[in-house]
Amino acid sequence: MVFATINLYNNEVRLFEISGHASSSSKGNDLVCAGITAIVSGALNALTQLFANATEIKVFQNQIIIKVIKNTKNLQMILNFMIIQLKTISIQYPNNFKIKEVL
Repeated sequence: MVFATINLYNNEVRLFEISGHASSSSKGNDLVCAGITAIVSGALNALTQLFANATEIKVFQNQIIIKVIKNTKNLQMILNFMIIQLKTISIQYPNNFKIKEVL
């Protein structure tokens, strides 16, 4: 199971954390995991290139943490775009991916 936690303050993302494995298929054939990875990797690339000084990103073997250091409207747009895509996957595959929002 993949778990994502979104910490919000005033309806803005302040911290995003994701970890786990979807286990929807055998290794190398897990489309749920591939979809999640593609979405998060694309967002990380955008954040690194466009908001390196506004975010703190930690990538571990089985965990990614994105912390907002300097909030901007454009940064929130990228984070929300990522979250909307991830929510779509979590709706389609509720047995493999859960998202929790913390206010």
